[in-house]
Amino acid sequence: MNAQRLKKTLLDLLAIPSPSGFTDEIVHYIGRELESIGLDYDLTRRGTIRARLPGSGEGPVRAVVNHVDTIGAMVRMIRSDGRVQVAPIGFWSSRFAEGIRVTLFSEHRAFRGTIMPVVEWGVSRDKGVESVPMDWDHVELRLDEAVFNADDVRALGIEVGDYIAFDASAEVLDNGFIVARNLDNKAGAAVVLESLRVLHETGAELTRDTYFLFTVTETIGFGAGSAVLPEVSELLTLDFASVPSTEKSPMRRVTIASADASGPYDYHLIANLKRIADEHGIPCQKKLLEAYHSDTASALAAGHDVRTAVIAYAGDAAHSTERTHIESLLNAGRLLIGYVTTEPTFAKDTAFTSVDQFSHQITDDNMPPQKPPVPASREVIRREQSGATGGDNKE
Repeated sequence: MNAQRLKKTLLDLLAIPSPSGFTDEIVHYIGRELESIGLDYDLTRRGTIRARLPGSGEGPVRAVVNHVDTIGAMVRMIRSDGRVQVAPIGFWSSRFAEGIRVTLFSEHRAFRGTIMPVVEWGVSRDKGVESVPMDWDHVELRLDEAVFNADDVRALGIEVGDYIAFDASAEVLDNGFIVARNLDNKAGAAVVLESLRVLHETGAELTRDTYFLFTVTETIGFGAGSAVLPEVSELLTLDFASVPSTEKSPMRRVTIASADASGPYDYHLIANLKRIADEHGIPCQKKLLEAYHSDTASALAAGHDVRTAVIAYAGDAAHSTERTHIESLLNAGRLLIGYVTTEPTFAKDTAFTSVDQFSHQITDDNMPPQKPPVPASREVIRREQSGATGGDNKE
């Protein structure tokens, strides 16, 4: 894994506005990168990319998925004073929008502005700022244009439904930390692209065909719902996950999720990923991501019969000013490469099967020892009184 190349890719991705629904340009970027690696890909009508890396053997097909769409906003209403009310794209708080520089994209032009709280400015000590409710009804877009009423705004070609992208304001520090908006999940996309470059450059052999999906609607809850082919048996998501700062070495580890808000992930695939991480010395932890939603959840909701799992690089403060660390990104890439270059979790997991071939979760090895049942007091006393011993008690 080339850390400097990964950082450059990430900064390129962060420079491209891509709120969910406004993702065409980042799709073009991903497509060109895949072509430079020499990978063929399909493109859905809405822009999800499905690249295929051929494997050497026959059997279960796997897929790795990440998303390139981000949170953002949309013009909700043009007010009579020339300010613009906005509606969020994705699920996030207006608290993290206040004071952020943005670009509004009309049909023919782009405009700069700032998201501001709805406050009567200029009064003593800007009285009332602290009392403004924290919701999307109480923030507004201040355009950096000479607009003082709704007609002025519309004369610029701005209308309801225009997209608003929030500046990434990325900063890469010498100590390995990377701070920006929209790291979720452009950092994951950068990891996947770097992993594909490494696989190509080293001539690493994949044991099975593997699809790499870049989805464009995960932020609004759809994601990989329609992009997973029927022959795929395992679906692995790479995404952002916030990690508490109190955890040991939190910014260098990779999280292997056991479950999220939609329920548990696949028992056996999780165990396989943990085994691969341990064999390669990749620092990792298993976690329950209680407030999490991913592309795998949307695939299951769409009815795909796939084993699912999520690996996540270490992050902080999702959907605000986010932070990650280059070591966690590199380790996520190492785990991803380790996964696609080893055998699938189940070598024959290609179709419906019978119980004779189905997996087990409970075995003699993981069951507690069974103690003999405690005999009833009455029976013991009767046995002793009758002179019987051991198992020779008879009526």
